[in-house]
Amino acid sequence: MIRYTIRRLLFGILVLLAVTFAVFLLTGPVLHWRQNIDLARAYAGKNPSAPQIQAASELLGLDKPYYVQFGNEVRRLVLGPSQEEKDRMCPGSTNEECKKIVGHFGRSFQKTRAVDGLLMDRFPATFSLAIVAAVMWLTMGVGVGILSAVRARSVFDRSSTAIVLIGQSLPVYYIGLLALYFFAYKIQIFPLGGYVPFSASNPWPWFSHLALPAMVLAFQFAAIYARMTRASVLGAMSEDYVRTARAKGAPERRVLVNHALRNALLQIVTIFGLDLGLLLGGAVLTEYTFGIPGIGRLTVESARSFDIPLISGVVLFAAFIIVIANIVVDLLYAVIDPRIRLA
Repeated sequence: MIRYTIRRLLFGILVLLAVTFAVFLLTGPVLHWRQNIDLARAYAGKNPSAPQIQAASELLGLDKPYYVQFGNEVRRLVLGPSQEEKDRMCPGSTNEECKKIVGHFGRSFQKTRAVDGLLMDRFPATFSLAIVAAVMWLTMGVGVGILSAVRARSVFDRSSTAIVLIGQSLPVYYIGLLALYFFAYKIQIFPLGGYVPFSASNPWPWFSHLALPAMVLAFQFAAIYARMTRASVLGAMSEDYVRTARAKGAPERRVLVNHALRNALLQIVTIFGLDLGLLLGGAVLTEYTFGIPGIGRLTVESARSFDIPLISGVVLFAAFIIVIANIVVDLLYAVIDPRIRLA
C-alpha cells in the first residue's frame, strides 16, 4: 500500500510537470511565435515605448532564454519566488509584504497581486459550491438510480429516465437562468445571486445563497449518476454471487447493499473523484451565471483581461486538484473492494 501510494504520488508529480511545461509553452513561446504577442508589451500597458518594454522584460525575467525561464518557473512553483525575483518584483518590501505581491504562481498583470492570494480568496466560494452540489447530486443520483434498478420498467423508472434525459440535454447556464427567473426573481424563494462566507454561528445566509446554484449544478450531474447507478446495479443484480446470496436466504436489502451496490460503487467513486476535482478547479458557467466570486469566475476575468500569469495559475491549480482527486480515488478502491490489491 505504501509503495503504491509513493508510486502514484511520483506519477502525479510527473503529470503536473508535464502540465506545467504545456502551460509554459502555450503562454510563452507559442504566443510569441504564432500570435506575435509579447508578454512584456502586454505588461507595460497601452502604447508602451521601447524602454518601457525592455524594463518590463527585465522585471519579469523574460529577457532570459526559454529554458532558463521554465526552470525558474518550476523552481518558483515548488519553493516559491527566489530572492533575486523578490528583489526585482518587490524591492524594499518585507517577506510578508512580498508574499502579497509575488507567490508560487507568480504575479497577476492586471491586479498586481500574487496569484496565490487571488486563488485563495476565491477558493472558499468554489469549494462551498462544489461540496453542497456534490452532496445533492450523490443523494439524488444514486438514490434515484437504485430505485430505478429495483423497480425496473416501472412508472417511476420510466419517469426518472425522462427527467434524466432532460437534465443531460439542457446546458447548465440555461437551467440556471430559468431557475433564477422563477425561483429568485418571480417567487423570490432564493437570493438573486452572490456569495456569503460561511459562519458557524449562522450558516443559513451561506446556504441560502448556495442552494439554488448548487441544485442547478447537481441536477445535471445527478442525471448522469442516476443512469450510471441504475446500469451498474442492474448488471450486478444478475451476477452469480447475488443469486448465491439470495439462495442462502440473505434478506433482499442486504443483497442490494452489501453485494450489488458495493460492487457498483467502484464506477461511481471513479467518476465522482474526477467530477469533484474538476468542480474544485472552478465551475465556470454556474459561478458566472449566479455571480459567485469563485475560481470559475476568476478564470473568465483573467481571460478577458488577458492576464497570462493568472490564467496559468488557474490552470495549474486546477491540474493539482484533479491529480490529488485521482490519487485519492485510486486509494479508495481497496477500501471499497477488498479483492483489489494495490501492489
